[in-house]
Amino acid sequence: MKTLSLCLLFLPSITMFAQQHDSLPTTGNEQTIPIRNEGRKPRFSAGLEYLSDNVYTGRKDPARIPYLSAALGCYHKSGLYAEGALSMLMNNSTRVDAGIFSAGYMFSRGNFDGEISASKFFYNTLSDNVRSEVKGDAHASLAYDFNGIIAVAADGYMNFGVKTDYLIKLALEHSFDLFNDHLNITPAVAANAGTQHYYDNYYNNRRLSPVINVSKKQKQRQSPSVTADMSGASNFTILDDELSLPISYTIHKRLSFSFEPTYAIPLHPAVLTLTTVSTKASTVKVEPLSNTFYWSLGITYKW
Repeated sequence: MKTLSLCLLFLPSITMFAQQHDSLPTTGNEQTIPIRNEGRKPRFSAGLEYLSDNVYTGRKDPARIPYLSAALGCYHKSGLYAEGALSMLMNNSTRVDAGIFSAGYMFSRGNFDGEISASKFFYNTLSDNVRSEVKGDAHASLAYDFNGIIAVAADGYMNFGVKTDYLIKLALEHSFDLFNDHLNITPAVAANAGTQHYYDNYYNNRRLSPVINVSKKQKQRQSPSVTADMSGASNFTILDDELSLPISYTIHKRLSFSFEPTYAIPLHPAVLTLTTVSTKASTVKVEPLSNTFYWSLGITYKW
């Protein structure tokens, strides 16, 4: 899989814009629903999606974080669009855990498609989402379809937090359309690479900061007894490989059902220096990583 990552990340540069494929972006907004514009007519779109676990570039919290998300999008024939979504945490701590508002522009030129967008994120103070220390991002995507044989896609992100992170996702896809184009199956292989300041902040402000009960109905985070320093957070590193199989079925061009299983293979674990606040004693720990299978199931209506 390391060889696969290197092959994907050193593909020739694409010099024109292209549109991101209609799938849940694992380097982008995990809590959003795939309701991207497919045409040039003005329309609206609404959807619900269940995500089995929140995984970002192969990283995840030790506790499973399933989401039920509701999204609404508005799309203009010019290519301008706006989307918003709220995600409910579906475990023992049921609550609104995350939200997003995005605005952007999509366009097509022959076999090239493209998109640029900006997003603002909102996270509950109790959220354990790996990306919960990111306040927003700027995104651009590029893709080229080689006459239906294979599509090459590239996504770039700037994640804004205490420090700015830079991430790239490169993917190879091939679409199969069946049953008069009602059923679409798109096997894809991808690699993610980037910096990890957001992950360093997540460790200190979320993972190592326990949630305590202040009262029967109120909880809050406690100051950590151990702090973490991720020495390689500024390094641009291959983070994971991903295999996915998005499947969608559309009825009367308005109602769509989607299912997307994903297998993430994280690479290059973080090296953490853990320091006990009271004693100042330090130890060095290599982050344990494991492969993860997760999936999403959604329904979308367009009008």
